[in-house]
Amino acid sequence: MTAPTSIADAMLSAINAALADVDTVSSTDFTPAITTAKVAALSPAFDLESRFQWETFDGAEVVCIHRIPIEFWVKHDGKTTNTMTRARDIGSSAIAALVAADGTGYELVFDDPVTFAVDPAFTTVNSVAWLVATMFVSVRDALTIT
Repeated sequence: MTAPTSIADAMLSAINAALADVDTVSSTDFTPAITTAKVAALSPAFDLESRFQWETFDGAEVVCIHRIPIEFWVKHDGKTTNTMTRARDIGSSAIAALVAADGTGYELVFDDPVTFAVDPAFTTVNSVAWLVATMFVSVRDALTIT
């Protein structure tokens, strides 16, 4: 079994490698780094869901389905059009990156829908405005009990 943090780190790595706008990633921070210039992709533990299902009658294999939250903190650059477009479109780009890297530290669950939502207003941290979009992605992890 792989720890959910390791899975989140692998997913963030895939997003970071594929999306030029993402300049900060973290599975331990819950607000963007002060050095973030465009977009921070964060996977805090908040709202993580895990389900455990037995695959065999003897209980020897358990499948864990983790619904991993990934937040995209889009820094407002003073141009509303850029910020709104980046926040609206980043979910599609991120899921494409995750599908392309599927199997590199995580295994996507394709029959569980990915959800993506942009917050209804800006969030201000350290006098900087951010538009936060949150995506939930399900991954599968098997555990064999010996």
